[in-house]
Amino acid sequence: MSDTRDEFARLAARDPIPLARGALLIAKEEYPGLDIDQYLGRIDQLAREAAAVVGGATDTVTRIQGLSDFLFTQKGFDGNRDQFGDPRNSFLNEVLERKLGIPITLSVLYIEVGRQLGLNLFGVSFPAHFLVKAVDERGEIVIDPFNGGAILSLDEIRARVAQIYGQPVDLNPAMLKAAGARDILSRMLRNLKNLYAAASDWHRALSAVDRILLLDPRALGEVLERGALYERLECFSAALDEYRRFLQLAPDHAGAEAAREGVVRLMRQVARLN
Repeated sequence: MSDTRDEFARLAARDPIPLARGALLIAKEEYPGLDIDQYLGRIDQLAREAAAVVGGATDTVTRIQGLSDFLFTQKGFDGNRDQFGDPRNSFLNEVLERKLGIPITLSVLYIEVGRQLGLNLFGVSFPAHFLVKAVDERGEIVIDPFNGGAILSLDEIRARVAQIYGQPVDLNPAMLKAAGARDILSRMLRNLKNLYAAASDWHRALSAVDRILLLDPRALGEVLERGALYERLECFSAALDEYRRFLQLAPDHAGAEAAREGVVRLMRQVARLN
């Protein structure tokens, strides 16, 4: 795993980050024998087949509809509604094998195939449900790969926001802001972290946090959470270091009091051990 983590660290230092390779590197910690280039080749093959289907269409909407029909009707990729919380849905290799995924992994596949067709596609970190948007000279088109590549109207997007918040809410343009590869990979890892934490799999949760912090070393919430995970794993000195680091970075943060309490608690714990 150390070689994989080192490779992920090198990738995280790049700008821009290659999205599909990053997603497959996330998977490689769970599947050490994973052949990344083989799966990248499978994405390339899907793009070649899609190009033959989409043909010479130049209209963006027509090309989107063609790509969606190819991936979700002809190839059978689909959202895994029955087992949404299955961690395999978060690993791009498993999505390619099983043809099942969650919004973010299906979006990664959609983006990677669509960009090879010349579509100007971006991820959208929409609340609670990752989306994709296509941008052309006429504006933006929002797409939902989890639901067969449906093109969403503004009214449908507003309805989703209202459903998420339980009341009518103004559609903030930031909700449809393009997400770069770094943000997409971080969100994938946060999904995994939450799944692992819910299962009390603290080692895997910590692994996810470690990689989030490689992507964004100043993700303050993750620094605090890493301290808590180390403490759960009884790595008390490491937990103490994380709480102290958090306080150095953000002494006025909302989580600072919890970090201070952690420092006091762990100083006593470390002193007893010594």
